[in-house]
Amino acid sequence: HDVTVYEANKKAGGQCRYGIPSYRLSDEIVDREINGILEEGVKLELNTKIGNPKDLLNNGFDAVLLSIGTHKGNRLPIEGNSLKGTFTNADFLKKVRENDNLDIKNRVIVLGGGNVAFDCARSAIRLGATEVHIACLESFENMTAAKEEIEEGIEEGIILHNSNTFLKIIGADKVEGIEIQKVKKFGFDDQGKAILELEENSNEIILIDTVI
Repeated sequence: HDVTVYEANKKAGGQCRYGIPSYRLSDEIVDREINGILEEGVKLELNTKIGNPKDLLNNGFDAVLLSIGTHKGNRLPIEGNSLKGTFTNADFLKKVRENDNLDIKNRVIVLGGGNVAFDCARSAIRLGATEVHIACLESFENMTAAKEEIEEGIEEGIILHNSNTFLKIIGADKVEGIEIQKVKKFGFDDQGKAILELEENSNEIILIDTVI
């Protein structure tokens, strides 16, 4: 097949490029893999957004394959989720890879306990954050991040808040803190919604400047 790839970003690579920090996967490795594909004859059009894929069928192509990935993060439905200083994980990691002059200097908290949460937290440290927290529903033993990610994150100074839920992000125009509360246990209903049993009088406010 005669193949052309249209890419909306400045560089190809998708989440390998924009979703994985460079300390884990360097641009050099991604470029080498892509160049190997291009040497086979694949054409690459960068900085090109396709509004309607069907239009390509009227422009000399016989078939269109959509392979756009999952580049959009979700904001938690809590108060303060749109204050200045809040990011979704996908947006934050992409801005880091694009060297988008992120002003991350002071106190950061990442909500979640998986590998992507640690990617965000460890990237914040590399951007110069002075204090980085991770808060998640899971207990330490049940965190979904890889063991080495957790160990290396702790070695780099990440402060963990296990078995906590996130009540609200505090601030007037920008992030000033976050209120969390201890979770006794949690599960999920048939629709995948979390069912939480909270510990009374266990609320805590963490003063922070950035929420991811």
